[in-house]
Amino acid sequence: MPVPMGEGPAPARVMIVGEAWGEHEERAHRPFIGPSGALMNSLLHEAGLMRSECYVTNVVNARPPNNEIGAWIAQKKKDITPAHIPLRDKYVLPIILEGVESLKKEIALVNPEVIIAFGNTPLWALTGAWGITKWRGSTLSYSYQTEGAPGEPLIVDKEIIVIPVFHPAAVLRQWDWKNVAIQDLRRAKKALDSPPVKPKWNFIVRPSFAKVIETIDTLICEARFAEEPIWIDFDTETRGGHIACAGISWSLTDALCIPLMCVENQDGYWSLDEEAIIIYRLYQLLTHPKVKVRWQNGLYDAQYTYRHWCYVPNGHQDTMISQHTLWAGLKKALDFQASMYCEYYVYWKDDGKTWDKNVGEDQLWAYNCVDCVRTREVGEVEAKLLDQMGLAEVDAFQQKLFYPVLRAMQRGVRIDKKARNDLIMELQEELDSREAYFFNVLGHSLNPRSPTQMKKLFYEDLQQRPIFTRAKKGVPGHLTLDDKALETIAKREPLLKPLINNIQEYRSLGVFLSTFAMAPLDIDGRMRCSYNVARVETYRLSSSENAFDTGTNLQNLPHGTDSKLRELAEHLQKAGPKDIRAIIEALGEGVAKTIQDGLDEGALITLGQGLIAAGLLFPNIRKLFIPDPGYTFFDMDLDRADLQVVVWEADDDELKAMLREGVDIHAQNALTLGITRALAKAWVHGTNYGGGPRTMAINCGITVHQAEQMQSRWFAAHPGIKRWHDRTEQALREKRYVTNKFGYRRYYFERVDGLLPEALAWIPQSTVGIYINKIWVNIYDNLPEVQVLLQVHDSLAGQIPTHKLAWYQERIKEQSQVIIPYDDPLIIPTGIKTSAISWGDCG
Repeated sequence: MPVPMGEGPAPARVMIVGEAWGEHEERAHRPFIGPSGALMNSLLHEAGLMRSECYVTNVVNARPPNNEIGAWIAQKKKDITPAHIPLRDKYVLPIILEGVESLKKEIALVNPEVIIAFGNTPLWALTGAWGITKWRGSTLSYSYQTEGAPGEPLIVDKEIIVIPVFHPAAVLRQWDWKNVAIQDLRRAKKALDSPPVKPKWNFIVRPSFAKVIETIDTLICEARFAEEPIWIDFDTETRGGHIACAGISWSLTDALCIPLMCVENQDGYWSLDEEAIIIYRLYQLLTHPKVKVRWQNGLYDAQYTYRHWCYVPNGHQDTMISQHTLWAGLKKALDFQASMYCEYYVYWKDDGKTWDKNVGEDQLWAYNCVDCVRTREVGEVEAKLLDQMGLAEVDAFQQKLFYPVLRAMQRGVRIDKKARNDLIMELQEELDSREAYFFNVLGHSLNPRSPTQMKKLFYEDLQQRPIFTRAKKGVPGHLTLDDKALETIAKREPLLKPLINNIQEYRSLGVFLSTFAMAPLDIDGRMRCSYNVARVETYRLSSSENAFDTGTNLQNLPHGTDSKLRELAEHLQKAGPKDIRAIIEALGEGVAKTIQDGLDEGALITLGQGLIAAGLLFPNIRKLFIPDPGYTFFDMDLDRADLQVVVWEADDDELKAMLREGVDIHAQNALTLGITRALAKAWVHGTNYGGGPRTMAINCGITVHQAEQMQSRWFAAHPGIKRWHDRTEQALREKRYVTNKFGYRRYYFERVDGLLPEALAWIPQSTVGIYINKIWVNIYDNLPEVQVLLQVHDSLAGQIPTHKLAWYQERIKEQSQVIIPYDDPLIIPTGIKTSAISWGDCG
């Protein structure tokens, strides 16, 4: 039976190849109809192409089982059957082979100039590449042979441009891919009008010592006599904690890779003297006052150059930061940026991972050069976009943030090693005691971190009703025993509650031990992390282990509590309701407030679990972080920062007055709504951030009718909140972005329906994130003796020279007076706590 062909004009300049039929296509025996076809037509139109002018087909014009093309292509070795046939490094069923052969005939018939490959299967069938998310947007080619002109019986090879694009069905599932798909289709349209030309790169790979020195000296000379600073693009490749090679580029086509490590010679590429001279020459170039260094993720490279070469290049543009300024919600990887901004683009990032050691490192060194020239082209395009979009000033601040952040990463924090070892032993003893409990109760050992053991215990031995995760984006739910599932089981079977409490504590203690207490120290015994300026869309920093695999996320260190309160927690687990309330009062106002803010009345009766939820069962790990000799630790934080921004966005005079006077605003809101303070805090927060009546009813344990009445009272009392909601929703629908008072923007490429809560939350969160960073930059610029060592979301921690402690505290307060430019300017109050002992003792 012949395989059906596609449809459209033949010949045609553009050929569209999809994967296979779906339900609508199978019914009509036509490619790309139904929702996917309608979206494809729309995407083509936005890119300047018309479907009527394109020939449209699929690799296989038939419908695979369950609409999964993978049913015909073995994804893993275990999927290969005797019926599978090898084709292009894959094993496929005969229907795929027939489809590929038929596709070849269609291409010869249509004779297109450009083929648009919608999805992974046509990408692979036409080019042999695999992975649409990596290769999309690349300018690839398909080669075939065709008969020569009449009288010329020779076979002529022909190459056709292939542009891989996300399949419309995939875009329907992940709507934020839509603009990326349009950009890739525009690349296809441009290829019709002006066929892309691969740049004639001039890469110096495997250079001689003389060539390296000549190249660097020429650039230094150019910088010295240039009227304006020159740009040098810089990139390193690392291996085993060392710099394997370093690359520089000085134009869109010229680059030099300087090898350092070399598999051909265990002593390295250069002699010791040659390497020392080269590194010094690089220092002269990359720190020259008339050289601006551009790089991608410069905080990573700077960690290496500082550790191994003892200097940091004169960085002026990090392309990852510029991308974040432009499109905070999009990917920041260099290959993604290049796919969006470079005139000629082919995915290359696997080259640095897959170079063959048997043929030398030339592939890796060429990859290093490609990184450099791509960074240059991306950075130049981004600079133009920043000017066009009015974001140049915003980006300038984000780029400036690089230096104080790097300084904190370089310094690290001193650790009390004895206290750290004692804490590790204490936590291990707690884990051991719970393991003994499991053996005594169950008659056998139990590892609560093992999903297999947990499922066997609860779903086989204890015969509990199965609990599944919720399905997301077409992915079915799976059997689970996460904390939420355990809490459900504890409510259903109260007799299992002690066992479940111990399991939850064991898991938490294990995470606390491995993630925080045992986080590896750096080579000098200090704790360091890597901060990322361009990851979180709210412009807050994120942190993780550093480039040398030491440290941890220092922004999530729990406050914990001291041993006395943890002893009280153990007593509270055994106490009755009356005893509990007496003990709460004895704990003091601060602890009682923490508990009451996070727990409802019912949870107070089981306060042992409540203390875990409130973060009061674990030791205060911040006490391990101690100041250097001659310094005092400080912790500076913002007072109710997010709330202040919400109130000023709403321009609510009553709420402003309460904040200025230091009134307990949650207690006042409770009076307005006629509910408890704890409920008022949670309910007002959720409502301010766009939670509807149903959402708030579920989250706060009230009826939808009650939630509607409460929201009516709230908006009547504070109509500015509703006006802020309406203004933000209008911006989403008309502009597809929201902005804050510092001029930062967040563009949304998803469907805007349902995005209001996310957009509302972005405004105060981004404002506060930028606010604390502006304070950090002020301190860095004006108080060099003050060492900021940590940034924890809304606070800065570090150390001050002890002999001038009071003076520096006042100066820090002065540098904290950042103005948010509302019509009624807002300065968020700050507080500073100090301790000569540790970070955890600041108070």
